[in-house]
Amino acid sequence: MELLIGREADTNQLAVMADGKPFRIDVGASVPNTVSRCLPAEHTAHCRISVSTEKGMRIENLNPRNATYVNGAIVNSCRISGSSRIELGPDLFRIDLPKILKAVGYNPEYTIRHLKQIWDDYDQALLNLQLEQQKNQNRQRLQGILSQLSMLCVIIPAVIPAVQIPDALRVVLVLAAVCMAGYFFWKGSKPNETFVMKKRELDKQFKQLYVCPNPKCAHFLGFVPYDTLQYRKKCSDCGSSYKS
Repeated sequence: MELLIGREADTNQLAVMADGKPFRIDVGASVPNTVSRCLPAEHTAHCRISVSTEKGMRIENLNPRNATYVNGAIVNSCRISGSSRIELGPDLFRIDLPKILKAVGYNPEYTIRHLKQIWDDYDQALLNLQLEQQKNQNRQRLQGILSQLSMLCVIIPAVIPAVQIPDALRVVLVLAAVCMAGYFFWKGSKPNETFVMKKRELDKQFKQLYVCPNPKCAHFLGFVPYDTLQYRKKCSDCGSSYKS
């Protein structure tokens, strides 16, 4: 966005031309004659302010016979911020830049490209946790099957004496069942290794990173896929516009 700022040609009001559209800003006082006039047809005014999400804000003095001050120093061109003190002319007429930006409807766009990698990493980590959980469940099922087989090896010969189970097979099945039961007991005694705790830690880290890029908001965007954020194009909390 480009702003031309100066005094209205026929009045003592502050005039702002934002991307070719005129605005009158109520400053509660007359603008002194020492502030250069805003002449859109000639593309000139007292100063020009360029606003860009990527490059920030920059002010340029447009009238060599007049002065523009930033934080008390005369400038021809320099970077500024919303908190910079901007004064025009020898009478040091101060302008309220945040008020001007709000009046002209400036809504900065924030890039969300970096959020794609954050979402992809979270999605992959969550998938890995789910696969690990599935493997553990399969191991537990196997442990149950081995326990049942070891019991059958004892019950069947007692019920059907003609059927004999080799002692070595009984020992192997019992040891396997006992070892797997001990393994799952050991895993269960370490809460930080459980799926619930691992997912909680993963979600905690994700919530700290997957936030609105507007530093004044930094609102957690929820467990919303990156593609959905691209479609929405704005923060539901602060209304900041997004671009990918």
